[in-house]
Amino acid sequence: MIFALEIIAAIILIEAITGIITKSELFQPIRKFLFNSNSRILKFIHDITDCPYCTSVWVSLFCTGMLCLYKLNIMPQLLALFFMGVVLHRLSNVLHFIIDRIDSNHESLDKDN
Repeated sequence: MIFALEIIAAIILIEAITGIITKSELFQPIRKFLFNSNSRILKFIHDITDCPYCTSVWVSLFCTGMLCLYKLNIMPQLLALFFMGVVLHRLSNVLHFIIDRIDSNHESLDKDN
């Protein structure tokens, strides 16, 4: 049971980090810099970070490595705090999205009546 929860948390973690890298304003200056670069390597990195599907492959490899470090008790508290923070962030975003949808549906029903 605990293994299944760890896998679900890892999936949420990978999706959250991928979203931050590919869609957030935080990484937008880095993506612009990579896009405007004349270097083929930097343009390749831009292509990867511009595609959520591509980015998730590398993020999942990174997270797998971090989970291995966690399981081997190498910096377990620090990694657990990081993982938990990102997972909770993503879950709170999902809850916020659901609440916004419910509220917008109620507002549209109130306008129709």
